[in-house]
Amino acid sequence: MTNERGMSVGSYVLRLVGGVAVIVGILGFFGTLTEGNIVGLVLSVIFVVGGIVALKRSGGTRRAGEVA
Repeated sequence: MTNERGMSVGSYVLRLVGGVAVIVGILGFFGTLTEGNIVGLVLSVIFVVGGIVALKRSGGTRRAGEVA
């Protein structure tokens, strides 16, 4: 069982990791775009998608109708 504080700290960490992954992915994409490195482009897209998934899983805002 986790308490409210544990859940909020975990969501903040997941939000931080997701944000960093998106930023690294975007910078990597533009960095390898000029070189034409396909592997770098694919890895940067994976970072962006993984970061977006992490941001979605972090909870974000809750809707009024949702029950935790």
